[in-house]
Amino acid sequence: MTQKEYNNGVRLWADDVYRFAVHCCGDNESGKDAVQEAYAALWEHREEVNTEKGKSFLLTVVHNWAMSQHRHRKVQENVATDLIGETTVRPDERFDLREALEQAASLLPEVQRAAMMLKDVEGYSCREIAEILHLNEKQITVYLYRARVSMKKTLIALGYDNNNR
Repeated sequence: MTQKEYNNGVRLWADDVYRFAVHCCGDNESGKDAVQEAYAALWEHREEVNTEKGKSFLLTVVHNWAMSQHRHRKVQENVATDLIGETTVRPDERFDLREALEQAASLLPEVQRAAMMLKDVEGYSCREIAEILHLNEKQITVYLYRARVSMKKTLIALGYDNNNR
């Protein structure tokens, strides 16, 4: 990948990569950090990365970075829970569909959430998702199925019933 191709990639892919990063990381600031890390990694590996695979490479780096941050946060939360004891938070009984979906998605394992986001929000095929997440297509279809079943159960448990709305 040449410098010109890299610059074109920044211009063409930045919005999609940022949107995916925010979804994976859960907030705008972490999303910006993930995008910055991804483009830095792409620049470092520009000679090995084919231009057609540039966006896939960026999404893979973002996903891996978000997973690393998630593991780090989980360790910190476990330490904090051990120190102050476990607390339970009851979800608000009144919320809209978007909030319910975000809450249900946040409870999914990271790989299921990423696969579902790439498929349903970004519109990638299972083959493309498999390349991005370094899994095979069968695993992606299983993760998508499990994510949707889990989302449905969680939404029902949270009190969202589309027959009552």
